[in-house]
Amino acid sequence: MNNSLEVSTYHRVKQRTFAILEGDVAEPASRFCEIFIASLVILNVLAIILESVPEIHGVAGTYFHIFDLFSVGVFSLEYILRIWSYSEKYIETGDSPWKGRKEYIFSFYGLVDFLSTVPFYLQLLMPGTDLRVLRMFR
Repeated sequence: MNNSLEVSTYHRVKQRTFAILEGDVAEPASRFCEIFIASLVILNVLAIILESVPEIHGVAGTYFHIFDLFSVGVFSLEYILRIWSYSEKYIETGDSPWKGRKEYIFSFYGLVDFLSTVPFYLQLLMPGTDLRVLRMFR
């Protein structure tokens, strides 16, 4: 009984996550998520533009780095949550959970989400490489 309660709670959390990330913008949580992500994208574009000015980068480089860490964390979490929760898309048809996940991963937005975080992780693997240009995918 307790195990079915845990599975049920797990399933409800996954459904709710899917509904928020892919849901109707009329719902407050979904609307907040959409506005938050869109605002973060706009702020990243602004940060890339400002960071390209050597004088500004010299003064505020640390703040740009902290903002980049925050942004990559949010975008990575969103990407992982979308992959995880997309299994709910076809749950009623009895299809494999991976059908929805593969659909998202290889969709235009899934590829853009992946490419928006890759430069950060590549820079961790190749320190000293300047991949700021690739951050524009965000």
